[in-house]
Amino acid sequence: MSDDRAGAWRRTGRRLRRAPLVVLHVLAGIGVAALLRPGRNGLVSCRPLAIWSRMLCWMLGARIVAEGRPQAGAVLFVANHVSWLDIFCIAAICPTHFLAKREVADWPVFGWLSRRAGTAFIRRGGENGAGEASEQLTWRLRNGGRMLVFPEGTSTTGETVRRFHPRLFQAAILARCPVQAIALRYPWRDGVHPEIPFVGEATLLPHLWRLLGERRIVAELRFCAPLPTAGQTRDGLAQRTRSQILDAFAASAPEQPAVGVRNHRPHRTAI
Repeated sequence: MSDDRAGAWRRTGRRLRRAPLVVLHVLAGIGVAALLRPGRNGLVSCRPLAIWSRMLCWMLGARIVAEGRPQAGAVLFVANHVSWLDIFCIAAICPTHFLAKREVADWPVFGWLSRRAGTAFIRRGGENGAGEASEQLTWRLRNGGRMLVFPEGTSTTGETVRRFHPRLFQAAILARCPVQAIALRYPWRDGVHPEIPFVGEATLLPHLWRLLGERRIVAELRFCAPLPTAGQTRDGLAQRTRSQILDAFAASAPEQPAVGVRNHRPHRTAI
């Protein structure tokens, strides 16, 4: 049997083992999500999503390696964007709510789960979509929430980081909370894992089916030093956080030290 054919059989075997587990996990998530209610601050707890995400990553064979520490308390996280998998890899080690494009709310099952888990949505191309999203973010941050946005506005192949749109950074300035950048990549030999990017005309279920066949996925997260927002502009914050992520990519791991929260020793974890 050729190596290609043997590899195809192994991928099929992994899909047949993992797919029923994922289905059961989604059904369990539906049950838990149906019970979620906003707390005193009007926000749904992000802890259930963190636990659910850890289990999903395990089922997909995703190993998450993190360097640095997430900022505690209310914070606006920003990250480069490669795939829908980004959300669960980040949530698995950094409980937070997310801002997603409005189309995600219409995805089968996952859209409903996202809404119940407290995801905020932005209308792309709308007359005031970014303004409405910024108002949502400001309210959540002022009430002690933790939010993550993808300022590139779209997913990429992971080989570069596009310009960060600055408008959503205004929410952190108004809420007077810090901004923390997260550099995210899926290493693969000399580049990015070819099956991970969710770009172009890709659709959720076929993409998930392909990932179920992968032996192992490695997601590397670097939590950069949080930036205070006092006296800052949204354009300046957008440029500085993008530069932090580019610098994190340029650093050669593991020889280079981790980029962590200021006044803390570098911290490296893996799940």
